[in-house]
Order: sequence, then C-alpha cells, then structure tokens
Amino acid sequence: MSAILKFIRENHILALIEQTIAKKRSRLSLNAYEITEIPSLLYTCLEVEHLYLHRNKITNVPVQITQLVNLTTLTLDYNNIDFLPPEIGNLKNLVNLNISYNPLKVLIPEIGELENLEAFWCNRIGLQEIPKEIGKLEKLDTFGARGNELKTIPDEMTKLTRLRWLTLENNLIETLPNTMDRMEALVHCNLRNNRVREFPESVLRCSELMFLQLNNNQISCLPEDFDTSFLSSLEMIDLRQNPICELSHPEHPLVRYSEEMPTTEAELSPQGSSSRHTPGLDLGAGAGAQALAINATALRLPAVPAPRHPDPMAIADMDLEASSGESSVDWENSVNSSELDVQYQNDEERAENEIAQFFQAVGMVLPELSRYASTAS
Repeated sequence: MSAILKFIRENHILALIEQTIAKKRSRLSLNAYEITEIPSLLYTCLEVEHLYLHRNKITNVPVQITQLVNLTTLTLDYNNIDFLPPEIGNLKNLVNLNISYNPLKVLIPEIGELENLEAFWCNRIGLQEIPKEIGKLEKLDTFGARGNELKTIPDEMTKLTRLRWLTLENNLIETLPNTMDRMEALVHCNLRNNRVREFPESVLRCSELMFLQLNNNQISCLPEDFDTSFLSSLEMIDLRQNPICELSHPEHPLVRYSEEMPTTEAELSPQGSSSRHTPGLDLGAGAGAQALAINATALRLPAVPAPRHPDPMAIADMDLEASSGESSVDWENSVNSSELDVQYQNDEERAENEIAQFFQAVGMVLPELSRYASTAS
C-alpha cells in the first residue's frame, strides 16, 4: 500500500509542476509532500516567483535551483538540509527566505549577495555565528535567528539601516555591539532568553523603537543616564527575570519588571497627560495582544500582502514557529511559511490547494488503513 501511495504522491507532484510550467504560473506550493529529493523538472519552472518547499524531508538543495532567477519567495524550513550551495547568492530577486529548522550549522557568506532580501529567517539551525556579510543586505527589514547558539552579533550587522524587526531570543548572547543605534529604523528588538549582562544602551538611541524585550537575561542595573523621553514610539521595555528585578531599581512607566504591567504615564501624571501607548492597545493578554499581533504583522513584512481577512482570532491561532512551551502570544516571532503561501494564492490556486490537501490527507490515512487490513486478514 505504501508503494502505491508513493506512486500517487510523486505523480501528483509532477502534475503540479507541469501545470505550473504550462500555465506560466508565478507560484508553486510543494510543502508537506514528504519530498526527499527536489524533482529536476522543477528547475524548468522559469516563471515561478514564489516557491514553497517547507515541511518536507529534503536533504540536498542542488545548485540548479539558482536557475529560477525570478524567485522572490523561497521557503525551505522544516527539512533535513545541512548545506546550501554558494550559488544561492545568484538569486538576486529573492525578497523572502526561510531556512529555519534545518541542521545547517552555518550561514554561508554568499547570503550577503542576496541584495533584494527583505525578510530572512534562520531559526533553530544550530547557528553559532552570523557572517559579517549580513551587513551587505541593505534592504533587510526582518531578521529572525531564534533558538541558535549565538554568543554575539557582528558589528557589520548594525549597518542594516532599514532593519525594523530583529528577533534573537533563545541564544547565548553575552555582548552586543555599542553601535546598535546605527539600525535607525529598528522597531522591535527581541533579545529575551540570552545572557546579556549590560543594558544595551545604544538600542535606546534608535528613534523608531517600540518594543525592547530583554527578559530572562543577566542585567542587574540600568544606565545612569537612562532616558526614554525622546522615544515617542516606545511601548515597553521588558526586563522580567533579570537580577535587577530582585534589587533596588527605579520604577518607570514603560519598563516591565514583573508579571504586572507597568503603570501608564497617564496614570502617573497628575495632569493626566496622554500616554505614549497606542490607543486601544493593551499589552496584556487577550484582545489587546491580538490587536498587537495584527499591528506587528503589518509592520514586519512590507513585502508580503496584508491578509485578506485580518481577523484577530485568526491571528491568535497562527503558528508562529513557537514551541509548545513558549507563550501563545508570540506575535513578535517569524511568520510561518504557510502564512506566506496562503497570502499569495488566487482563487484558482486555493481550489487546487484543496485538492493537494486531499492527497496529503490520504497520505496520512492510508498507512493506518493498511495496518487494519493486515490485522483483519
């Protein structure tokens, strides 16, 4: 039965590729098909711009993939890839790249040749060092390297003047460059669950900063000249689970030391001056967090069209590549590749995707049916 299923699946994959070629489609979704080797026919899809290969069993990315020079989106996350060809730097039109959850261990320096890259995710790939060539990605807006083994980030990374979303949580980072303020567009900086000992004062000079997450680090004090008055967009600095929380520390309306949210400026001020918090957004759980999710998603990926139905509940249910042990309100983490996939579908492609889901469902059910058939006999 498994041989029959494999035959059906492989032929269905080839049929999808052939349709993409015949109709000159710009999008090809081959995620979750248990693909172990990329079919060579795929490299003739010269019109394709959005290619989804996530959640398969791919071990090797052949150099031929660089023949798809029109690619703007490439998802390879959740595979078994341990090496990327240096020629991947030839994909000059690439805007979104996701290589998360692969045993890659390293980022090749040729990543820096992707001159149009805006969103790059390399979460949980065993990364110990970010190559200095990352600083060449002048258009980079979103960078996520969660759950790796990073101890620092290169000075060259602070050259990314368009970077708005930086997510480096769950690493081993001890020190940060003192030139973080060069990332003048930085909106959200997530450094939680690291080993940072000194408050990254230079981050506070990023004038667009809204959220700075430093919870669960080794910070014991704030800078002597700590001042956030010039940060008109700042919403919160999270310092929970740091030594400073157990020591004497200055209270601040935008600094969070405990599970209780900091008091807003409006509540502290006798004149009832207006708070810098965005109207209608409460940083606690529930509807406020869902509203933040929508806001954050819109900010994070300018290269990706806004969802057709920005339903807060739908956003709350999104799988943001967070493990089951992490917060369910992890709106600041990377958008799942399946979300990118859906956003680029037209009506015809959505209909075909339902057929594809049927084949995937059959793939999960047939082995179980086969087991019952064998025991019944």
